[in-house]
Amino acid sequence: MGVIVRVAFLGPEHSFTHMAAEKLFPGAELVPCSSITRVFQLVESYDADYGVAPVENSLEGPVGETLDNLATTMLHVYAALEMRITLVLAGRRGAGKVYGHPHALREAARSLEKLAPGAELVPTPSTSHAARRAAEEGALCVCSSRAAEAYGLEVIAEGLEDGPNYTRFIVLAWRDQPENAERTSIIAAFPDEPGSLYKFLEPFARHRVNLKMIYSRPIQGKPWHYNFYIDLEGSRLDNRVAEALEEAKARSLFLHVLGSYPVYRG
Repeated sequence: MGVIVRVAFLGPEHSFTHMAAEKLFPGAELVPCSSITRVFQLVESYDADYGVAPVENSLEGPVGETLDNLATTMLHVYAALEMRITLVLAGRRGAGKVYGHPHALREAARSLEKLAPGAELVPTPSTSHAARRAAEEGALCVCSSRAAEAYGLEVIAEGLEDGPNYTRFIVLAWRDQPENAERTSIIAAFPDEPGSLYKFLEPFARHRVNLKMIYSRPIQGKPWHYNFYIDLEGSRLDNRVAEALEEAKARSLFLHVLGSYPVYRG
């Protein structure tokens, strides 16, 4: 018998992260976690071979808990998956409470104003948590059609999201895949002085390295100081990327390469 790969994901089962983990690791043993932080912990402690967590949504932007964990972990980004997200409203018609992940509730904000006016919006750790709470309490939830079916909920409306909605999930591991990578993720910080961000970014422009994402997050314990998370096209093994990274590192307080990896779409 072959070795069974063990993959941690943000659960419970039937969350969008669960669906992403199934696409990325068919046939693996999938381990649901109560939080994104717990996903990191299981991989860091070797209790899971890989972890899957959401990192960015096309409508709502970055997932703060994932970015904050990337700032402190030694794990690498091993792969990414960009997946279309379709939200449904499910549960007991007319209920005065709607459960949902904070991103999902904001992605469906306009639809909820029409479908559940005046209802209390209650955030949950994941959309499958929301479906479970709605089933237990006779409430409403924003979730996947799969979660609604799994918890025996009536689907009241589909396609709640305000426009095309994609979430990018990352795979966490103790190594990355630079040999067949199309994207590299880094985290960096710069001196708190005029022009520091420009100076840091200039080498990427000069070496014609395209930046795909840049977000800032507060550094815990250092008010008004920030880490910057940047995704760029190409592998850290590419000469252009390697030279730009080396020059940018010399202009920063620190620069850590989180990984170079392939990006899947599905």
